[in-house]
Amino acid sequence: MSMKRMRLAFLVAGLAGLSPALDAQNAKIVCWTDANGHRACGDRVPPEYAKQERKVYDEAGRVVETIQRQKTPEEIAEAERRAAEQQASRKRAEEQAAYDRFLLSAFSSVADLEKMRDERIATLDARLQLAEKSLADNENAIRQLEAQIAAAEAEGQKAPARLRQQLAEFERTLADNRRAVEKLKHDRDQIVVKFAHDIARYRELTAAAAD
Repeated sequence: MSMKRMRLAFLVAGLAGLSPALDAQNAKIVCWTDANGHRACGDRVPPEYAKQERKVYDEAGRVVETIQRQKTPEEIAEAERRAAEQQASRKRAEEQAAYDRFLLSAFSSVADLEKMRDERIATLDARLQLAEKSLADNENAIRQLEAQIAAAEAEGQKAPARLRQQLAEFERTLADNRRAVEKLKHDRDQIVVKFAHDIARYRELTAAAAD
């Protein structure tokens, strides 16, 4: 037995003699580091050291348990962040696996995906063409109203309130039409990107299955 363990064994025996709660068979002591950096031992840990790492020894001076120190708020926050990242990663993996199964069950070939892509793009292109025509008509109407108002003012007359009201309405409609056109363009771009990703993924999955 090492000198360290012999000292601990003697300490356990001494504590057992002092306290009826300890006996030779079940005597255990706990050691911790005090405020001066020295190791201290006893049958219980003082409250001011309860947050430290500490070791529990049996009657032979063997370590039977190591109690970890209490984590700092920063360590707890970091552990929670890592746990959240791991959970998010697992969720992404599950969602990807589910989408992979969908791709393989819904499409029998890359040509099927390309066909669906082309159909959706054609539908959006038709809507975009109508929206752009409406936008052009709107801009033309505004130019005509502005010309009428300018002509009236050039003759020293006040433009009819009706014309100004119509102009305001067309300008509001113009803003709505511009947003509609931009959204359709965005949707079209998204479809192109999505199907490019799906086609590439489908090829990966079918190639892996073939191997």
